[in-house]
Amino acid sequence: MKILAFTCVKNEGPFLLEWLAYNRLIGVTDFVVFSNDCEDGTDKLLTGLAEQGVLRHIPHRAPPDKSVQWQALQKVVKDDLTAGYDWAVFLDVDEFPMIHAGQHRLADAFAALPPNADALAMPWRLFGANGHVRFDDQPVTAQFLRSAPEDLFHPIAGRYIKTLYRPSRFQKPGVHRPKRRVADALPNWFDGAGQPLPPEFAARDGQIALPTLTTGRSLIELNHYSLRSVESFIVKTARGLANRRVKTIDLGYWVERNFNTVENSAITLWSAALAQEIAALRALPRIESLHQQSCDWHRARAASLIRTEEGYRLYCDCLHAADSAVLSRRLALHLYSVFAELRAQER
Repeated sequence: MKILAFTCVKNEGPFLLEWLAYNRLIGVTDFVVFSNDCEDGTDKLLTGLAEQGVLRHIPHRAPPDKSVQWQALQKVVKDDLTAGYDWAVFLDVDEFPMIHAGQHRLADAFAALPPNADALAMPWRLFGANGHVRFDDQPVTAQFLRSAPEDLFHPIAGRYIKTLYRPSRFQKPGVHRPKRRVADALPNWFDGAGQPLPPEFAARDGQIALPTLTTGRSLIELNHYSLRSVESFIVKTARGLANRRVKTIDLGYWVERNFNTVENSAITLWSAALAQEIAALRALPRIESLHQQSCDWHRARAASLIRTEEGYRLYCDCLHAADSAVLSRRLALHLYSVFAELRAQER
């Protein structure tokens, strides 16, 4: 079975090896990584890994008024990079699929689906900073062990999905879900519990969240470490979002994702194997040195940003906003209805 993971990165060198190692362990066979405007040497690290056959590295520079991720996806379509793969997925480097079935590999998730399955919607599980202030060059999956509860109804980030999909059944990839071929029959979508999603969902290419449906995750879910430590978050704010041209990463972003509600250490079942896989990658020619250079840059960048007026204020605010509150389902659905009214007024 051939499985492709593709992604975009900028200044994410400290976290790249763990992400690659983990996804190799769970069954991803190939990687395509776009890099853009890197200052920490991530692009050099990728080139080194590409020279060793670990991945395909595509240096990429999007026009300043264009979304980096969407421009990269256009490249995927133009060059037909998903051709010949059984399954494909667009993942960010802070996203780790957690399979709860069998031997916890992607093959086990696919085996639990009907043969006609075309897409598997993996619900996000938001992991908070859990009191980690300093950047530490240790696996993210071993440091951040508290997350949102299974059914977090608000904010909408707690209801987002990412999709494992059969490229042969879709027209082109998307950040959260692929676009269907309008002339074809609706693809067969399944949730993270292996249950069929309604045709209405399959027909709406723009629906990337399940705001009111129960989010199945007993088969597979997507651990999302979008904050990491406070220092790493400060560095992330300067980098910006790869899929947005205007929206900034600020305290609101932190509060919407800093859920440390429940202990969640399921992914640590991979810790021993992951350590070995990371060590094997670091042992490749030049990789250890390039990894350390990216970590040094990350620490220096955090220290520099915290000593600016804006960075200092955000640093303090994040430390004070230590945990985010889980709202009741009733209140969450009320907030969704208010949001819908606001959007209707804008039209």
